[in-house]
Amino acid sequence: MAKKIIICDTDVMIDYLNINSQRHPSTKNILKNLIGLDNILLSAITKMELIVGATNKTDLNNINKNIHKFSIALIGDGVTQTAIQLLQEYKLSHGLALPDALIAATALILELELYTYNIKDYKFINSLVLFEPANQ
Repeated sequence: MAKKIIICDTDVMIDYLNINSQRHPSTKNILKNLIGLDNILLSAITKMELIVGATNKTDLNNINKNIHKFSIALIGDGVTQTAIQLLQEYKLSHGLALPDALIAATALILELELYTYNIKDYKFINSLVLFEPANQ
């Protein structure tokens, strides 16, 4: 049985890459063994956030070396339109941030679950399915 594709939020990838210490020690095991690295997709926003978070060239090289293996979902018309709708609906009521809107829109357009540790940033988006490792 083929494993399903999952979109990983930036916080999950930060843990995977061990940037500034790992908050969730099981992240690497979940990504490598439960999901499988070939079944992980990153939003272009996640890649950009990781690059922006680099504090020096060593960090940037480490990020580039370790995320080249993941497919990147680019921001197209569908993601843009969906992100705009999400911001219209949830920015004022729930404080939805622009990067989170784009990541959620990517998951919605591609009909994939989103793996995040920042549940509070996404739980109010009705049609978004969050990946829960405990349920696998």
